[in-house]
Amino acid sequence: MILTLEKKWLYPLITFTVMALIALCVGYFSYLSQQRYSQTIFENLAERQTEVLAEFIGSDLDHIGAGANFFHATDRDEWDHFPIFARQVVGASQTLVTLQWMERVEEAQVDQFVANARLQYPNYQIYTIPKGGEKTLGYIMPAEAPIFAARDIYPRNAANESVLGFYSSRPRFQLVVDNMRIHHKPSLSDKVRLIQDGLDSSLERDGILVYHPVFDMETNQCLIGVVIGVIRTSHYFEGLMVRTAAEQKLEVKVVDLGFDAEDDPVLFESDNWATTDGLEVRKVLDLPNRQWAIYFRLGDKVTVNDLLIVHGILFGGFVIACLLSYIAYLQVRAKSNLEHQLAQRTKELQFLVEHDSLTGLYSRHAFNQFIAAMVEEDRRFTLISFDVDKFKLVNDNFGHAGGDKMLIHVARTVEQCLEPGDIFIRLGGDEFGIISNVIERDTLNTYLNLICSTVFTSNIQIAEQAVCCSLSIGAAIRDHDSVEQLIHSADAQMYKSKNAGRNTVSIAE
Repeated sequence: MILTLEKKWLYPLITFTVMALIALCVGYFSYLSQQRYSQTIFENLAERQTEVLAEFIGSDLDHIGAGANFFHATDRDEWDHFPIFARQVVGASQTLVTLQWMERVEEAQVDQFVANARLQYPNYQIYTIPKGGEKTLGYIMPAEAPIFAARDIYPRNAANESVLGFYSSRPRFQLVVDNMRIHHKPSLSDKVRLIQDGLDSSLERDGILVYHPVFDMETNQCLIGVVIGVIRTSHYFEGLMVRTAAEQKLEVKVVDLGFDAEDDPVLFESDNWATTDGLEVRKVLDLPNRQWAIYFRLGDKVTVNDLLIVHGILFGGFVIACLLSYIAYLQVRAKSNLEHQLAQRTKELQFLVEHDSLTGLYSRHAFNQFIAAMVEEDRRFTLISFDVDKFKLVNDNFGHAGGDKMLIHVARTVEQCLEPGDIFIRLGGDEFGIISNVIERDTLNTYLNLICSTVFTSNIQIAEQAVCCSLSIGAAIRDHDSVEQLIHSADAQMYKSKNAGRNTVSIAE
């Protein structure tokens, strides 16, 4: 009777023990799997957010470069129109807050420079702030060195106008100038205290300066000034946190590894960085003259949702064995959904890289990949290059918004004429390209004339006016040409069409 009672309890105990061990093993290995998966998701997310930050910085460098091109490409008499141009540049950026023009002034030119500036700003005077010193008026540079004085600024408000007349007398600015003069590339500063915020040294350093050199139009060798873009670091990195917070709960720290950043290298640190202990990834972002180290931390190695799944597995194992397979199925499905979402977002980012944001056409980046692959395969195809005739008049008469409408109209009109398999690209500005499979000369001529006439006979309403345009089209049929030869040949034919009176087609022999 005792033996019978022992067996009665023994088998249930063995069964319970075995099922408990199975449940514990499954739960343990499931926990490790979730950790590895979270690590992968975390690393991919950190990589993607670094790329997003690089895109924002690259975009701002392009915008500031456009401001520099204004002074490089226009006569000095037109420089007073800088705020009109800068309004478009600053408005196109989400993070650029100020654009200022620092004109090079030799010691002998200081008095005349100040007199000219006072015609526009009656209280204009040059000043500097030596390192560790107070605001100092007038010219104090050693060895008759030239200064780069703030001559104009956008937007013009009380805070920004306090910058007018400022020039840097610090050695590190001279190093930046020397670097730009030698390499003809923009430079980024370390974290700085903005003059717009005040001159008190106790104020928080909340700015980054992007210096873009401006060389003379004639030789492109003489540095005539510097366009400075002012970026608030809080705008950059708070925006980054908004974007990451929707993905996972990440903590971010950005450290400047560049020159002269040793005294205060931390550009940004999220509120809970110091108290968060979990997964950590370090990414290095290469900038024109410095590097940023971006640290990402994930507070929980496994998310709350993942822990609930593990608990569900354990509970199911204790309750009934058959639920284990069902819970495993739920895990696989959950993982599959997460991977699908990640792949979809990666695909969306790839789409943004390869497509033009205005027209939706392929971008120059995609064009370079397409044409390189086709030349690598030694395929025969036709490269077509065209632009909108006298497009500048559209911009001049109707503004950039009107110009954008015209570009979209041209893109949609040409798309209706494309042959199957042809690749349509916006190369930049008003220049477009088509990689076509039409390689028979007569057929190609008919095809291109159809595009030319279709665009010419269409029109678009801009500012309640019917506006039309024409195209100058050039094409080159590839046999064994290199990429450079083919592009050169197509461009040459496009200019041949322009010289022939525009609204015409030219095909290379």
